[in-house]
Amino acid sequence: MTNLEEFVHTLLSDLSALPEEKMRLDLLCRRLSHLSPENSARAIDLIYRMGPPAVHAKKAASLLVDPEGLKTALGPERYRLIYLASLELGLKKVSRLFTDLPPLKKGLSGYETEEEAPMEHLSLGERRALSKKQAKDVIDRLLSDPDPMVIGNILNNPRTTEKEVLKVASKRPNSPAILKLVVAHGKWSKRYGVKKAVALNPYTPPRITVALLESLMTQDLRAIAEDKTIHQQAREAAKDIVKERA
Repeated sequence: MTNLEEFVHTLLSDLSALPEEKMRLDLLCRRLSHLSPENSARAIDLIYRMGPPAVHAKKAASLLVDPEGLKTALGPERYRLIYLASLELGLKKVSRLFTDLPPLKKGLSGYETEEEAPMEHLSLGERRALSKKQAKDVIDRLLSDPDPMVIGNILNNPRTTEKEVLKVASKRPNSPAILKLVVAHGKWSKRYGVKKAVALNPYTPPRITVALLESLMTQDLRAIAEDKTIHQQAREAAKDIVKERA
């Protein structure tokens, strides 16, 4: 076992001992800051390549899904240097993860159905207040709201179920800000159906889709690879993982 492999195994073990995701992300980035940008890129690549035998690797990979969280914890300059190192080393999994391209499709969420339409006539403050209420019919009518704070409140609402979150994650058109909220949420981002819905949404930034691919089943990767509404970068990444698994 190389020194870098030992570093990654120790890191994964230490990460698994921490109870909160933010604590794990901070530790991950602190440990990476002690490595050169080249070895940081190699370490991230190794986390992805460990696969099922490394029980904690999946948890570590999930920390890399939120681009803003990763960039903030690493710092913009180190984030940039790791990206450049990954390009130089030919580590596609890492370079794709550090490439923040716009989604193939652009659009905003908004009220669509006749049932939801009355919510458009409420002020933003009123909608934000209502999204904290526990009345199920109110939550249902706010699921298409274009305001990230309204959706954030709904995601945190104890009455919200996976069915409602899937509607938000699957909505087309949608805004990247809302899809990032879903995929970064401490509870809902762990649900397989939610991850799949976000990855299959053509309005999701490709960098987020790429970060989700390793956790998806092969049949879903094939669907992404063949879906021409999804960004080419994400489709190519899905194809590569399918080939690796074969």
